[in-house]
Amino acid sequence: MWAVLAAAAVGTSLLLMPGAARPDREAPIDGFAPASLAAERDVERRIARFPSTRRIEADHRYLTAEPHVAGSPRDRLLAEWTRDRWIAAGLDSAEIVEHQVLLPYPRSASVEMTSPHAWHATLRERATDPIAFHAYGASGDVTAAVVSAGTGTPAEFDRLAARGVDLRGKIVLVRYADQYTYRGYTVYLAQQRGAAAVLMYADAEDAGIQRGGVGFDFLVPGDPLTPGWSSMPGARRLQPADAPALPAIMSVPIATGNAHVILDALRGGEVTLRVRVENDDAIRPVWTVIGRIDGATHPDQWVIAGNHRDAWVYGGVDPSSGSAVLMEMARTLGALVKSGARPKRTILLASWDAEEFAMTSSTEWGEQHELELREKAVAYLNVDAAVSGAAFSARAVPSLAHLVASTAGVAESTIDTRIGAGSDYSVFLNFVGVPIVDLRFEGPYRVYHSAFDTHDWVSRIDPGFLRHAQLARIWTSLAARLANADLLPLDQVRYARRIGSFLSDVERRRGAPLELASSALARFQAAATRHAAAAASALASGDGAALELINRALMEIERAFTDPAGLEGRPWYRHQLYAPAFTYAPEVLPGLSEAVDARDSTRLAEAERRLAEALDRAAGALAPSGIEGLAPSGVEGS
Repeated sequence: MWAVLAAAAVGTSLLLMPGAARPDREAPIDGFAPASLAAERDVERRIARFPSTRRIEADHRYLTAEPHVAGSPRDRLLAEWTRDRWIAAGLDSAEIVEHQVLLPYPRSASVEMTSPHAWHATLRERATDPIAFHAYGASGDVTAAVVSAGTGTPAEFDRLAARGVDLRGKIVLVRYADQYTYRGYTVYLAQQRGAAAVLMYADAEDAGIQRGGVGFDFLVPGDPLTPGWSSMPGARRLQPADAPALPAIMSVPIATGNAHVILDALRGGEVTLRVRVENDDAIRPVWTVIGRIDGATHPDQWVIAGNHRDAWVYGGVDPSSGSAVLMEMARTLGALVKSGARPKRTILLASWDAEEFAMTSSTEWGEQHELELREKAVAYLNVDAAVSGAAFSARAVPSLAHLVASTAGVAESTIDTRIGAGSDYSVFLNFVGVPIVDLRFEGPYRVYHSAFDTHDWVSRIDPGFLRHAQLARIWTSLAARLANADLLPLDQVRYARRIGSFLSDVERRRGAPLELASSALARFQAAATRHAAAAASALASGDGAALELINRALMEIERAFTDPAGLEGRPWYRHQLYAPAFTYAPEVLPGLSEAVDARDSTRLAEAERRLAEALDRAAGALAPSGIEGLAPSGVEGS
């Protein structure tokens, strides 16, 4: 009785919390004609009732039972488990797709103090835990003085230089203070300044060691040896020395307590460490699981939802909270199909691999299917570390922000439309040009990437797995709305308005207007307004032929914002509105922003020209032939 009451109290408090994401099932649903709205409401009522906290918790317990780093036997077993359960759930098909990628494991690693006294660091939390390592850090053996570089930001390195501290040949000790910035950027900065190695510790109170990748995937993600093309059998591979994403120096994660030993010794004077790393630099298989439910009306239009499966150790939050939710999503969709409620568009589910190394299997799969995705993808819906706290959090391209807000029952202003990178949505948005959404419940996450991120920890932060079930409802409902809508709910008027705010920010930083870009934005905004009016009319009248053309145009917009030449210095990133800064933080209008920061007028003019061309391509896409009166002034219809 007390257990039931306690669970009920937790559920009630969840629904009352700010940001708890409680959908209003009677609120209007955009994109549905009156004739199909009742069917969608019935589908969403069934979605709301279906998720089982008992099943989700059992799946989570199984997923986290053993370490399952990418490419390991346990990782393969979980891929097969996922595939088999998706088939049992009622998906039309499920398959494992293999890519062969650079996936180095450490043969050995050590950090020892040679002066002022002998001491060895501990590179695992407990004797039974795997050794902690940084993926793609270089092998080497160096004995050198250690320098503390604070949090490893550019400002910290500049302060050291101003004090006359030369980092060439030194070992740099860095405190990793923000789990959502990227540790690889610190390695990049240290390498630029000639350091021989980096030691990194988390800003945490426990003995956890924060593992992670340190490849330069802000330059190019995925397999570092196949940048921009898929690592299929027989694929051309770069030599490691020619791979722009591979660091040339060692990087090792250490426990916070071990870092304090080094810092205490530094207070007494110079400290010398010996750092040794030997990686095997092996090419290993990674396994993407793709499940499919064929659309009844538009089988060649795809709504894709994905989460990665690989973990640094047990992966309680990251990623198994998301993997358990994805499994319940598959069961929900399968049950709907078995009952006759097949979606109008095809839904693909993806269990990605090696996300923790460099968003690897999603990148390789996206590069492999680039042309097909450009033709068929409606949107990609991502969940990574699904539940680390109580606050609902979502990011989305502006065209989807309203849909996410209404589906989750939160204010549209809470949806973050400034998008960087750091998860599997990157290949879809930045390389292919597919609208994306990223969802989670978040909170303080002190066990990030450590051996203490376990089933028990997740059970304490989400008692009864209630938030997991709620995210399953939101994620599945979002996929259903996109898959079943008569008019795709991709709001380009909102997108144009948000681009305007991005452009105003850049103009303020520059101190002068950008007239070429502003004019192109005005043309896109006018085209979006006319297109929205025609879409509303076609939806109200039930004009199926017009809706076909309108939806096809809407699917072209995100693609129009990409440029095959990519950004200057990192051509893999093609989107002209979004890119990650080197820290994974969002950089909007990246070509303009970087040129303004560099105070390079020639580069700025080129970036503005390319942005204007992207906006005009988008305006042109909104004027498909066959819909009279939509062609914007000065832009031919496609």
